[in-house]
Amino acid sequence: MKDITQITPTHSGLAIPFALAQSSSSPRKKHQKLSGFAKVLAGGRVVGLNREKPFADRMIAEGVTNFTNAELKDIPVEQVILESVATNLEAGVKLIDKQEVALAKMGGRLSEMALLLNQAKLAPEKRDCLQSKFDESRELFRGITKQTYDHTALFSMGPSKPVTVVVPAKYHWEGLSIDRCDILKSGLLTIDRGKISPTADGLLLDAETFGKAFGEWRSLCAHNRLQWHLVFQKWQGVVRTLKNFLGGSRWTPPPFPKDDDPGPLKRPNLQN
Repeated sequence: MKDITQITPTHSGLAIPFALAQSSSSPRKKHQKLSGFAKVLAGGRVVGLNREKPFADRMIAEGVTNFTNAELKDIPVEQVILESVATNLEAGVKLIDKQEVALAKMGGRLSEMALLLNQAKLAPEKRDCLQSKFDESRELFRGITKQTYDHTALFSMGPSKPVTVVVPAKYHWEGLSIDRCDILKSGLLTIDRGKISPTADGLLLDAETFGKAFGEWRSLCAHNRLQWHLVFQKWQGVVRTLKNFLGGSRWTPPPFPKDDDPGPLKRPNLQN
């Protein structure tokens, strides 16, 4: 993940209109290659994708393959698989929960910076003092963008590879993608480069810029909430299946894909 603090203003100390600041960001390619490393939720942890391991070990939990190959076990293999998938989905819910808390804190910092801008307009003689407070709030905002879950960044600068968790469908295995919040947005970047006092360095901010940033932030919150509902519902379904199995109902796991099978897992949430 690139650090938002590494982005430096290209027009230090100059007041650049919102439209110009918005257009100054480089256009994104339609098929831009996703950055970062492929990661999965396996064994209840976020881990790097190790393609050298069998499907069950790399996508569900270490040792599942050996367990399924064993002739005698005290615990049915179906129970092991369901419990492992439920653990992974629960970790996915926790990851998204932490994203949501971080987004809430970001919204608070944006509101604080917007209030300081209004105060600077009403009291020009206090702009230098207000600029100092603005800088402090922005540093806290930047700190939020660096937060992690299980050593995995919650935010990214541009599209990045999602964290994948696999779940059993009726006849095959599906992959759910948990996206990291992409904060490479024109409004948020303009505020990161901005200032509220003409004597400071950076872009002179205005209310329109904050309106744009708040819209981008709300979009991230909405996407995050949709992800939470999807993963939580899948978790509830797996737990319900596990309870039924322990109660005597029959459940047969779908066959694991062959390691030399071409193509990715089906991802119903991405419609691919």
